[in-house]
Amino acid sequence: MKLQVKQAILLAALVLAGCSSKEKLVLPPVNNIIDPDVVWEKSVGSGVEHYESSLSPIIVKDTVYAASREGLVAAFDLQSGKRKWQFDLRKPAGSSFWQGISDVWSGDNARISGGLSFGYDKLYFGTENGDVVALTTDGELVWRTEVKGEVLVRPAVGDGLVVVATGAGTLVALHPDTGEERWQFENEQPVLTLRGTSEPVIEGGGVIYGSGSGQLGVLIAERGYQAWEEAVGVPTGTTDLSRLADVDAKPIVRGGTVYSIAYNGALVALELRTGRQLWKRDYASFHNMAMEGDTLYLVDSEGRIYAIDSRSGTEKWSQFGLNKHSLTGPAVYKDYLVIGDKAGNLHWLNRETGDFVARLSMDSSGFYTDAVSDGTYLLVQSRNGELVLLQTP
Repeated sequence: MKLQVKQAILLAALVLAGCSSKEKLVLPPVNNIIDPDVVWEKSVGSGVEHYESSLSPIIVKDTVYAASREGLVAAFDLQSGKRKWQFDLRKPAGSSFWQGISDVWSGDNARISGGLSFGYDKLYFGTENGDVVALTTDGELVWRTEVKGEVLVRPAVGDGLVVVATGAGTLVALHPDTGEERWQFENEQPVLTLRGTSEPVIEGGGVIYGSGSGQLGVLIAERGYQAWEEAVGVPTGTTDLSRLADVDAKPIVRGGTVYSIAYNGALVALELRTGRQLWKRDYASFHNMAMEGDTLYLVDSEGRIYAIDSRSGTEKWSQFGLNKHSLTGPAVYKDYLVIGDKAGNLHWLNRETGDFVARLSMDSSGFYTDAVSDGTYLLVQSRNGELVLLQTP
């Protein structure tokens, strides 16, 4: 196990190095034709700092919920940014006594990772320490359960379950009210994988998951039995590194079709009920994709941006101007596609053409996770925990 952890850390460094060319990268010129307004700016602890932690906020009705890796979870009013409450996972039972002084607490790192989920009137999140936690929307601890393995992505919530995926390839289903384990499914992992895992999706009585071996599968939500599993990425080459084929991107489900993409693999559309392949195209990525209408948006492993017709897999447009700039995944906001980079820039593209329409220099700590939108606002969280709410007319 220790060897696998070391390999995963080494691989993460190799991937990052591969994405950062020694040649000097120059951003393409952009003439800003839109001017997004900053509604408010707040912060949550120290964010994720330099760690490769996919910790992202959520918007639920009139509240923004966000967290920091060290253990803070906070709620902010969507309109004003005023903080409603703060919970510290490092404190006994998250006692409200500690909430007022948690910013100066110097205890152990809780290592919250993957982001927050909402369902059944509760917030759920996991940690790299193997904890899964449920809070009320008032910031009170409901339950805390330990699972075997790091929880690197946000839990899936639905069909009476909270399902977490661990870095060891195991899917664990918990009761949303008690944290009691309902079932467990173990997925065999290859010797070497990217440090990450696919966020599971609960849809139509099934749990859709991606694996480190390049598979996409569906489990029957009620019992955890496997319905089907199909290859998205097929390992090739003679070394463990060249045979990487992880499915790390969150599957997207629309109208009975599931879309998935693999690192060094392919972009596929499969029939959700049977796993039958509808189409397959040569794109590769470990970033989450976005979808609006009949268009899939993706950022590939090199930083090239594409719009794909979800019905046929036909490419609508491509944008190579940010190649090798270490991008986040795409977010759809109104008429735009919004993508962050490691230097803290926020790039705005016309969704119909792929042309740049604006660039904002936001935070020098950089962006690692995708922006979040509720249709009216766009929310971003930087590596150092800065939250910024934006809006365009």
